[in-house]
Amino acid sequence: MSEINEIIFSDKYTKDYDKTFIILYIVEGLFIILANLFLTIRLFTNRQLRAQKEFVVIGACLFFDVIFGITYFSAGVYRAILVFLYDRFPLVSMWDCFLTIHNQFFIIVTIMAGIILVFTAIDRFICVFFPFVYIKLHVEYAYMLMFLPYLIIIPLWIPGAVGAHDNSVARNFTMNCLMNQALTVNFYVLYRTIRIVSSISCVFIYLPIFVKMCVSIYNHTKIAPGSTKNGKRLLSMTKTVAMITGSTICLFTVPDLITYFSPFINSNAMYLMNLNKGLVNLIIFLTTQKCLRDLMFPRSAPNTSAMLPSRTTRTNQTMIF
Repeated sequence: MSEINEIIFSDKYTKDYDKTFIILYIVEGLFIILANLFLTIRLFTNRQLRAQKEFVVIGACLFFDVIFGITYFSAGVYRAILVFLYDRFPLVSMWDCFLTIHNQFFIIVTIMAGIILVFTAIDRFICVFFPFVYIKLHVEYAYMLMFLPYLIIIPLWIPGAVGAHDNSVARNFTMNCLMNQALTVNFYVLYRTIRIVSSISCVFIYLPIFVKMCVSIYNHTKIAPGSTKNGKRLLSMTKTVAMITGSTICLFTVPDLITYFSPFINSNAMYLMNLNKGLVNLIIFLTTQKCLRDLMFPRSAPNTSAMLPSRTTRTNQTMIF
């Protein structure tokens, strides 16, 4: 940190800082980390599951939520230490805030949250509308598709770092270091814009998927009244689409739009809404996808192969994130 031996303190006392957010960041962030990490390890250590494209995509989303949880957990720990060590908030530069661990993760999560949704939506679109093409794709396709968003971060991160480094002298930010204190306004708005546009575009990708699934269910029940196992599976996926899309709009897009138009608003509440998206994601998947429940609670799934879809039903499987 720049000129750490000459600490300048602000007039804001740490005792006045809302400790509720610190506790929520630590507790909820740690829960998201542990739950998603457990599911990720369970999935990728299973030879049958990791060899299937659908489950690779699921695993990639679970792994991203691990990073998501680390982001908020590290922010909570950082601010807890800060409140414990100081009576008043030290003043730091934008570059100092940029170098904090939690802001590095916040930048990654902000950029990737929307992009990984787009890549996942594209995968689901191909699966639903071009099932025979999707079957012919090798599992390496899924690994590559889910790895690409991480490569996109690098060219977007570099100019943000340069902008923050250009503001490494003036110490005009409190040391709690929110994300809007770690970036210039232009790049803060840019990163938020990427997530807003990406999230909204996913809605338009999912709409035809939703319609296609509804038509498939209708046609199937018309031919074979009583709804078979495949019909129930499609109906379950339809519910997942609606719930995930709705939660994304409420807990990501809306807070992003607020901070987009007011970059320097106190954004703790917005970050908390974003954090709850990670928890809502977990709840939605566990309640709508039996496969993930079997992974989370292994005692309820003594036979791993039993929870795998048959070769025939894989073409109709549409797990939407």
